[in-house]
Amino acid sequence: MSLRTALASLPDDRGTACAVREIVTYFSAHPHTPFPEDRVVRATGLDTHRIEPVLKALCVAGVLHCDGDPCLHSVSFDPDRVLALEVERFLRVSGTPDAKLQASVGRYRNRLGSA
Repeated sequence: MSLRTALASLPDDRGTACAVREIVTYFSAHPHTPFPEDRVVRATGLDTHRIEPVLKALCVAGVLHCDGDPCLHSVSFDPDRVLALEVERFLRVSGTPDAKLQASVGRYRNRLGSA
């Protein structure tokens, strides 16, 4: 299983994408540390209805470990080397749309003047 599998099982909307990025960032900063769902809600500042389906999808795909607990009382991130690389790449690439847009705007302004 992989992060790609989890992302494919989730809705493709901006709110879900933001929730995935926040959750993956939080857990990758705290590997091997179990957290309950409510702690993740407080840490990310997102609503429970946004976080719960993302956590479940990440657990089913094997990205996060919840020890088979459907209530998500103890969720942790214990990556192997391949999963760690996939998560690093996701975090590096998923934050770049705004940077790419700004770079394009900068090139356009340089080409046509700053009027």
